[in-house]
Amino acid sequence: MALYRKQQLHGGRTGDRPVPPSLRVMRLLFKGLGPVFPRLMGRWAYALWFRTRRFPESAAGKHIAGKAQRDTLMVDELPVAVYRWGTGPIVLFLHGWSGRGSQVAAFTEPLVAAGYQVMAIDAPGHGATPGDRTNILECAAVLRAFEHRYGAVHGAITHSFGGMVLAFAMNSGLSVERAVLISAPAHVEYLLSGFAQTLGIPDAVIAVLRRRMEARFPDGFWETVSTVVNVRELDVPALIIHDENDRSVPWEQGQIIAGAWPGARFLKTTGLGHGRILRNPAVVAAAVDFINA
Repeated sequence: MALYRKQQLHGGRTGDRPVPPSLRVMRLLFKGLGPVFPRLMGRWAYALWFRTRRFPESAAGKHIAGKAQRDTLMVDELPVAVYRWGTGPIVLFLHGWSGRGSQVAAFTEPLVAAGYQVMAIDAPGHGATPGDRTNILECAAVLRAFEHRYGAVHGAITHSFGGMVLAFAMNSGLSVERAVLISAPAHVEYLLSGFAQTLGIPDAVIAVLRRRMEARFPDGFWETVSTVVNVRELDVPALIIHDENDRSVPWEQGQIIAGAWPGARFLKTTGLGHGRILRNPAVVAAAVDFINA
């Protein structure tokens, strides 16, 4: 069960990693019952798609969170946890799916030393913010409320799904002067295919999931929230960083984003994967230098 709790459902799963028992059970259920009861299993897949998970906080995360000034941002009656360090223009960190704001730990001291006020949030259903599910529209609403409450955002640093949220919010009017996207997915379709692959979900069940999504969200939802679509018209300097050994979101996804974002720079790293990239000194230095340019 512990291994399952560390599995990211919104992405692919490599074949050389051990499959935890709980995930084997889910795969067996989808394989056996999916073709027979696609509507029932489609409802289950739909619920799983929005489910968030809280991983244990790292020692570095606990340390930096303990030094933060804490605040609460009310968004549609949800108390969103906010963290801040230092003073000056705001640099906002947005974590990925099942992440938390304290993952900004490695960036905090260099940015504060450079004269910035570093701020981070725990998205709905993450970290200290209540709930166990969310979606990109809710997360984008948090960013709009953040701007309204705290003012202009000079720079933003995101990880994974956080990059997709930021791009959607910026294309909807959020003002950010410089953006750094780390390990971000380019397409919702990629996330869906990875989700289906991870759980072994049959096509008939995925079709039900799609129909439920299309009934809940506005027309063209899949296209509207994809990062590559939202960055095409952005006139904001961007640095896209991705590791070639990322097994959750392949580096080609970052390359696609950089190719679509006018004037964006692409930095490919090696040997850092999907999570360690946030702690790498060279990545931190590149992000800080870009924000400070």
